[in-house]
Order: sequence, then structure tokens, then C-alpha cells
Amino acid sequence: MNQSFDDERRWLQGTLTRDIPLGGAMELTVARLDAHGVTLELPLGANVNDKGTAFGGALASAMILAGWSLPRLLMRRAGLKAELVIGRCEIRFTRPVASGFQAFCAWPDQADCERFVRRLGESGRASLVLEPEIRADEEVAASLSAKYAALGTSGSPQ
Repeated sequence: MNQSFDDERRWLQGTLTRDIPLGGAMELTVARLDAHGVTLELPLGANVNDKGTAFGGALASAMILAGWSLPRLLMRRAGLKAELVIGRCEIRFTRPVASGFQAFCAWPDQADCERFVRRLGESGRASLVLEPEIRADEEVAASLSAKYAALGTSGSPQ
């Protein structure tokens, strides 16, 4: 991992566990951040339901946080300050998760990233559609299609 991604990974870990207390309660860690995307790892114990499998709300939250991480990093890199929220989402649960799991979100293509930063800088509003997923035992167990919206003022440093 290059130094830039390593620094961002440490910053993101703090953001997701201190600034968003739910991430800390879920005991998530930023396992990987690179040119492919972000991977969050979560233990079953902190996210278990009454059936001994991962709670659906924990799976949904992990995917939302994985997706949220990428536009948040784009804003940080560009020095733009804005509120980042999830505008809409659709979740599919495809199999139960009976072990620790990962939430993965791939970077959108470069043109979409550039458009997001440009629009946020020009108008103070931008959005990205992302598709995070839950992986457990090397299989996809859930997927999310979500629109993340950034609303704020342009040009303000982070």
C-alpha cells in the first residue's frame, strides 16, 4: 500500500469509529484502501442477531459506511467541505452471514469521481451512485445500490 493510501486509511478508520460511533460499536476496521476501493472488516460477535448470524441492520450499515467512505475521501482530497448523506438505497440480502464479514465498495470510474468533485466545487451539490457489497466466506451475501449526496459550501478546507 502506498503512503498516501496508508495515511488515508488511518484517517478513515478514525472517522468511521470516532466520528460515527456506530462504526466503533460494530468494531469495524478499515482493512484495505487502495486504487480498487475500500474494504471494511467486521466481526460477527458485535453484529450478531438472535439467530447467531449477522443482523441485517449491521450488514446494511456496513455497506452504507463502505460506500460513504469513497465520496468522503474525494471531498477530503479536494479540500471541499460538505455534508455527505445517503439519499436513497436498495438492499438485497442473498444469504445469511454466520462469520466475520467484509463490506467492500469499489471506486466509481474516474470520470464520475471528477464530475462529483467539479459539481461540488462549482455548485455546492453533487452525488454519486455506488454499489457496496457484503462478502463472507468469499461469497457475496448482500448488496446495496445507493445514491450519496454532498450538500455544502465549495472551497472550504476540511
